[in-house]
Amino acid sequence: MSYHGHFDDAAATWDDDPAKVERARNTAALLADTLPLRGDERVLEIGGGTGQLSLALADRVGSVLVADASEGMVDVARTNIQRAGVGDRLEARRLDLVADPLPEERFDGAWAQLALHHVEDLDTMLSRVHELLVPGGWLAVVDLDDDRAGAFHAHHQNFTGHHGFDRDAFAERLRHSGFREVTVRDAGSVEKELGGDHQGRGTFGMFLAVGHA
Repeated sequence: MSYHGHFDDAAATWDDDPAKVERARNTAALLADTLPLRGDERVLEIGGGTGQLSLALADRVGSVLVADASEGMVDVARTNIQRAGVGDRLEARRLDLVADPLPEERFDGAWAQLALHHVEDLDTMLSRVHELLVPGGWLAVVDLDDDRAGAFHAHHQNFTGHHGFDRDAFAERLRHSGFREVTVRDAGSVEKELGGDHQGRGTFGMFLAVGHA
């Protein structure tokens, strides 16, 4: 099974883990405190999974397109959106932001939570996201700190993404893709059961990087 196929298979029970839902709510609170949200923004969520982050921020922006490359995740996100009664403002769409044609919409902002380390060709994605933003639009990314030992994904033999990111190097990636006024700050941590040659539970730091188009 491909690593991306893992998400299709995991989608149906993804939200059964209360820690994942709580993490989305914590990230939502951090973004609400950090971003200059007016309440009418058109937002793109990158690798939105089951939509929990955007659902938690639905009342703080105008609309969100929850994009994910996994059809299974998108199906669950659509159900969650309908259940929350916000289908007039939130839409889930299967969209691979590296390989698929870009949508015609343009967005005031984009956010992502623990999604970009899964993207092998990250520089292409960042450049394409920059293209989707209106002038002055923002990108907010919460992701893993450098995990060069690969402990976070040790239980996934087919993982082909990034083992976290060095904060300075990630900021430079954003600048190289056209973003300016880049800032990076702490974004808490995530705990998870380890796999492979790693035993027990691990705690992994996260950062919030914000750049402007």
